[in-house]
Amino acid sequence: MVNLYPWLTPIYHNITAAFSQGHGHHALLFKADEGVGAENLVTATAQFLLCQASRSEEKPCGRCHACQLFQAGSHPDFHVLAPIDNKDIGVDQVREINETVAQHAQQVGNKVVYLQGAERLTEAAANALLKTLEEPRANTYFLLQTDVNATLLPTIYSRCQAWMVASPPQDTALAWLQQQPVVVQSAEKTDEILTALRINYGRPLLARETLAQGLIEKRREFLRAFWLFYQRRSPLELLPLFDKSLILQQVEWITAFLADALKDKLEIRDGWICLDLVRGVRQFSEKQSVQGLLEANRIMQQMRSDLTRITAVNQELILLDGLTRLITEVFCPESDSGRAD
Repeated sequence: MVNLYPWLTPIYHNITAAFSQGHGHHALLFKADEGVGAENLVTATAQFLLCQASRSEEKPCGRCHACQLFQAGSHPDFHVLAPIDNKDIGVDQVREINETVAQHAQQVGNKVVYLQGAERLTEAAANALLKTLEEPRANTYFLLQTDVNATLLPTIYSRCQAWMVASPPQDTALAWLQQQPVVVQSAEKTDEILTALRINYGRPLLARETLAQGLIEKRREFLRAFWLFYQRRSPLELLPLFDKSLILQQVEWITAFLADALKDKLEIRDGWICLDLVRGVRQFSEKQSVQGLLEANRIMQQMRSDLTRITAVNQELILLDGLTRLITEVFCPESDSGRAD
């Protein structure tokens, strides 16, 4: 059976209980941030729906032929619909799925379609899917997954039962991370794990990846370099330190630092991300104005947006433009001899 992450168990039990009581929905929409394990929840739900044994315990048996096929990744009535080569989901893909589920189940049971990245449906594809959702076939279930901030056609949304998959409470995430072998090897101290959780906004799977890759120390080194950039007003010194595989994370590190500086300026003590860099944040905020820090955050948000939608060829130009704007529009002329640690 699918091993559920502990913070997903309550949602899973609510879903399976509804089906066991005879009022499960034919289309479930899972809205979640990256790194909270929504895929884990969807696949567990799919196995439950495909299990041929009794559902009195509100979980798949793990022993029937359907469960064995599912665990082997070869269940003929489990279909995945997803973007191909990072392109939008086209109408032909949806039509193919519609034709498939119109046929009888090969295992004489339910049919399940897992739609990954539902926000990537083209308009034509969304309309083709809508027709199927409006006239649901017996024993056919659609499990849609999308980013928590993504938008779907209101008509599709209205045909689904929505489930929000949020980040777990800090204590739950911390307890789980402390049990992960890769985390134990890379972070012996609880405060390192908590830092990983904060910089990933409470998302446990991303925090685990951060710890496994040793990114806590890399982040501190990068923010020290950002501090020197702030002092020297030299974008060309910081620019080479951006790693192509980490650019969005590095931009997020700077953004969190600047956001905490704004909170410090406004005397807000809750919700800080850079609690491991409080001294540096406060030294930096002392030299800035509220208006300047607001502008800094706008610049970083624009930089991130541009980096996510423009090809890698132009990444260096985007970074250079953003760093230059920080100098000309935000930083005060005075230098500070402190360090961000």
